[in-house]
Amino acid sequence: MIKILLDYKWCFIWAIIVIVLCTLPGNNFDTVPSYPGMDKLVHAGMFFVFCTLLYNGVIQQFRGKPTRWLPIFIVSFLGFSFAGLTELLQLYIFTYRSGDWWDLFADSVGIGMAGFAYLLNYVNRRV
Repeated sequence: MIKILLDYKWCFIWAIIVIVLCTLPGNNFDTVPSYPGMDKLVHAGMFFVFCTLLYNGVIQQFRGKPTRWLPIFIVSFLGFSFAGLTELLQLYIFTYRSGDWWDLFADSVGIGMAGFAYLLNYVNRRV
């Protein structure tokens, strides 16, 4: 059990970072240069990294020979659940933030990009 948790340690660390970033007040980022749509790009990037780290744990757990579709379904479900949780936290708990459907869509794009990268790089690899 400890070995499985250690396979996903970077994912857990990144999840904590994402929760902290999603719960900070927006005025903390006033000094960061921005452009229209940067928020959505950041959301997609955060969840791309989150799901990529989950896939990395899957690859370590299966010793470099992961199965094809089961990890995609599990990681996608975990990614969508985590994205929904962050948006619900922003909507109901941290009232200085706002939950947004477009943020959830951007999170989904990042999750999909990670799944596509997993399919391209690990599933069809001939070893």
